[in-house]
Amino acid sequence: MKRKQFWLLLSLILTASFYAQDEIDCDYNFKVALSKLYLSQDFRKDSLEITQLLDICVLKNDDKAQLLLGKFYTNLGDSKSFEKAFELLNKSAKNGNSMAMAELGSLYKYGKGCDLNFNKARNWFKKGAELNDDKSSYSLGYLYLKGFGNISQNYTKAIKWLEKSQHPMAKYWLGVCYYYGYGVEKNVLKANELLGTNFEEIHQNSNTPNESVDSNTNDITNLIDDSENQNTSLDVSESNLLGKWKGNILKYDWSGKHVEQKHAVIVEFKNDSITQLPMYSLKILDQVITGNINLYNNVIFFDDNKLKLPHNSFNEKIPSELNYDFLSGDLSLKFLNETTFLIGNIDSYIPEFNEPGAPMKFVLSKVETFSNSNEEISDEILEAIAKQEESFIKLYPNPFQDDLIISYTLEKPSFVEVKITNVNGTENTIVRKGENQKKGKHSYFFDGSNLNKGAYIVSVFVDNSRKTRIIIKK
Repeated sequence: MKRKQFWLLLSLILTASFYAQDEIDCDYNFKVALSKLYLSQDFRKDSLEITQLLDICVLKNDDKAQLLLGKFYTNLGDSKSFEKAFELLNKSAKNGNSMAMAELGSLYKYGKGCDLNFNKARNWFKKGAELNDDKSSYSLGYLYLKGFGNISQNYTKAIKWLEKSQHPMAKYWLGVCYYYGYGVEKNVLKANELLGTNFEEIHQNSNTPNESVDSNTNDITNLIDDSENQNTSLDVSESNLLGKWKGNILKYDWSGKHVEQKHAVIVEFKNDSITQLPMYSLKILDQVITGNINLYNNVIFFDDNKLKLPHNSFNEKIPSELNYDFLSGDLSLKFLNETTFLIGNIDSYIPEFNEPGAPMKFVLSKVETFSNSNEEISDEILEAIAKQEESFIKLYPNPFQDDLIISYTLEKPSFVEVKITNVNGTENTIVRKGENQKKGKHSYFFDGSNLNKGAYIVSVFVDNSRKTRIIIKK
């Protein structure tokens, strides 16, 4: 027992003496630890030796040792290791190490080992960039490029810092900006130089940026702008959402001004046949996601739904498709040009990048069905009815042979009855018995095969008034 105590005491004395030596070569320790950390196939096997080499120099407040040991703990990836990494990188950065400033900023950006704080991330990136650290300059430019958190998106500031960096990803994003003309004058030759690409090859590639955007996109964006400028909102409720909606999801650039992709989408809201709970079904690019309608203050929350969407990639190492988690969407119902539109924004998250997705908006119009059947009204009929702008009652076709469509729009909730009679008043058919109807468009399918040929009067009684229109049966 005494011998064991002796060796233990001797070991402690020698260890203390070793730590007390001023002649410890921290540069040598740093190089050895660096080679083991980055050249070893499994650095975890050498973790004890790495930490022993660097701990000594960390105690001497060596900024390079603090940086490397911080990176070591970052690579371990668990929460406790991130906390140790943050402490070490914070010390190294405060000791003036520009590389540590970039790493510390990244921890603040992702909330690893510390609270998520984009302002502190930006401040440390800027300090590192001012010391000409390439990763810091790139990271600062990237923050402005995408405008994360409370950092305002700004292409001009993004390009300023990206141009100062030799980091490969800084060149990549500069190339993207030149390709699209984001923050700079569009210059495809410059983009090709930075991206190592050829525009003609990109243009022919199936993943060509903007391939899904056509002239119709301008009509959709104009509709969004019109909806924001007009006070024509309707209450968003589960009952108002029920039915089928068709339209498009628009994926924008990070400024939210330029449409990069457009995808057709069908959304159906209905009550579950068994539980009667309100459900939604969303179909896009041959993918279908479903879930319960969780609606609160005009915001719908998606049930952990994942979708795969195309990604505009200029590099084979960057995926051409990304997995998106659809988180929520703010909704507004707009009544424009006698049509009800469901318009809103989608908040999403990209797991591969560990960051929010680019701005996305959707514009959907309700698929019209006859009020007295579930049959969908064709685009041809809708177009013909829309041309009858001056008439309260819109009829299709006129003259008709057997099938007749009767349509009208109420400016407010009203008590309504719909009838069709011959001009002599001898034939009288009720199309819709008197009932309270909500504001908006109402359409009915009428089977007139049993009517005799001749002229008929279509009457729509709205509260205390009567609207009429003549129709001819062939």
